[in-house]
Amino acid sequence: MKKAIFLFTFAMFAISLAAQDGAFQPTQRGNFVIGSRIGFSTAKSTIEVESTTGTVKGDGGSSSQFNLAPGIGYFFANNLVLGVGMDWLRTNSETGVDVSGGTSTPQESSNNNVLFGPFMRYFIPFGDGTAFFLGSSVSFGNSKNQFTGNDNVTQSISTSLLTIGVGPGFTIFSRNGVALEALAKYNFAKSDSEIDIQGVKRSSQAWTNAIDFSVGLQYYFGGFRTATSN
Repeated sequence: MKKAIFLFTFAMFAISLAAQDGAFQPTQRGNFVIGSRIGFSTAKSTIEVESTTGTVKGDGGSSSQFNLAPGIGYFFANNLVLGVGMDWLRTNSETGVDVSGGTSTPQESSNNNVLFGPFMRYFIPFGDGTAFFLGSSVSFGNSKNQFTGNDNVTQSISTSLLTIGVGPGFTIFSRNGVALEALAKYNFAKSDSEIDIQGVKRSSQAWTNAIDFSVGLQYYFGGFRTATSN
């Protein structure tokens, strides 16, 4: 992760060195934007577990999440940018239902996920160097973990994750193409897991609804020119 952050920072620095001043708007057609956001959110979940012994439904517990979201986009039309981004998610959670169908105490866990997917934003410029925007994103990812417990029982867990987010934001542009933004977003996430314990398989699904707030820095440029604001 530290290496990825270093490479991203170096790329931003290289672009800024190569940039030349221009006389066009940051969100005009033909421009690019590259940057990253950092955010935090909390959420409540519902869960449904299916096995040969029956189905368990109920409270999925609570979770907190930290995310880092770099991305790059291209303005296909004035004020409309489409791009691709990555989400690194660090999640800490406490379950409300024993996934084995029993009544044991809540289970605590933490995990990391890396998701990729497209995003879209539409900007509404106003004032001097400021704009509102409405953004949406879709991200996909999967993981597979295998571990052996104290009882020497081997377990494997395969998980696929889908997230959909939408929300408004506010951007302040500087004259050198760097912009500071704030974004409030509603996120819906669905995960499908398959747990294999010595050949006995069990599947589960979890749905999460969350509101997160994030801030970030973006760099707007056209080719090798800085996308300046008036």
